[in-house]
Amino acid sequence: MQWWAPDRAAIWRAALAWELLCIALAAPAAAQELRVYSELARIDASGNVTAPAQPREILSPAVVRNGFTSFQIVVQVKSGTPYWLYVGENPDNAVKVSLYREIGERLEPLTSPYHGDATQIFWLDLFADRNAVVRRVKIEPELDVGDDWVVYPMEIRVMEARVPDRAPPASMRSFLCGQPAEPAVTDLEKLRRRNEGQDVALAALAPEPELRSRLGDCQNRPADPESYLRLRDYLFHMR
Repeated sequence: MQWWAPDRAAIWRAALAWELLCIALAAPAAAQELRVYSELARIDASGNVTAPAQPREILSPAVVRNGFTSFQIVVQVKSGTPYWLYVGENPDNAVKVSLYREIGERLEPLTSPYHGDATQIFWLDLFADRNAVVRRVKIEPELDVGDDWVVYPMEIRVMEARVPDRAPPASMRSFLCGQPAEPAVTDLEKLRRRNEGQDVALAALAPEPELRSRLGDCQNRPADPESYLRLRDYLFHMR
């Protein structure tokens, strides 16, 4: 009786072909990246974070009512790779979504979806009405590259904290440390100062020792730009 003997060479060739096919299919997905960072992360033109060394992970961030909460979206693709960037929201119109393209320190307003073909940094503004429902809302940046979809799953938490009306742009260090505020000149600086002014308006309702302990040393600015978020976290969780 003759037993069937497998053709090991044929099996090896088939396995190799399958592996190469898997690599080829995975290559487009690996060629693009979609990331979300805080508004305070410093990002260079190539889409890489230059500070802090380990940026905060943005998955379920808190947002304040009657105010703006901002993030940065980074799309990294090879130059010449066409893509569409969408910002999905569920439920619809739970917050107002505004998207900008960062050009150096300048911001250009966009409509979603945005069509691009190179690495780009975006500024995402979320505005929750003063009477917005306190709940979780899905805000998901979605990247479409040749029918290959990359989704960044983000579920924001609309908090009870409400920014007082007429919160002017202000500096937290001026408020707590009496230091003169550096002028906000660029578009990015103006929106960061706007958001900081909201924090100052909330801080007027909070105990000063709690604020100072989270801000840190008044004399020296921290190397980590996101260290300020410790103070913002405290303010957004106030009731």
